[in-house]
Amino acid sequence: MTYATVEAAVQTLIVAMTEFDSDSVSRGDYKILDSGADDLAVLTPGSFTKDETGQAGARKSLRNWSVLVDLFRKYLDDGTTWTNFVATRDALVDQLELYPSLNGTAGVTLVAVEAGSDPSEVYDDDDNGPFFIFQRIRIAVNERTDLSGGEYT
Repeated sequence: MTYATVEAAVQTLIVAMTEFDSDSVSRGDYKILDSGADDLAVLTPGSFTKDETGQAGARKSLRNWSVLVDLFRKYLDDGTTWTNFVATRDALVDQLELYPSLNGTAGVTLVAVEAGSDPSEVYDDDDNGPFFIFQRIRIAVNERTDLSGGEYT
């Protein structure tokens, strides 16, 4: 499997939420922030680690992928914006916890969700705003895959 497969599976789960749709979730395209949607998510690659191990005579690759989800909530006013942001963030965490294999994605054995940053307000370069509340969410995905080919034939 590849990182792109893992990221696509995460995107599918987020788009399935009532807070999002296919126009408010992107893979690396921040232009969606101009769409006018209340809740937005931009997925980008994070760090990864890889290990190799032998199991019952077979060679396995253990990959730990990080998918970064930059979560945005359009800033409307001081009270409900923060409340709605927290509700959407909680729903995102709940959604991903319901699918510890990313809904049956081959080789995925664990999905863990954690904050990659504290929530903050987003202003422009001239200090106008805030326009959004933003928080980076890190999704750690453990994948186990067979090694074949090369020296593993």
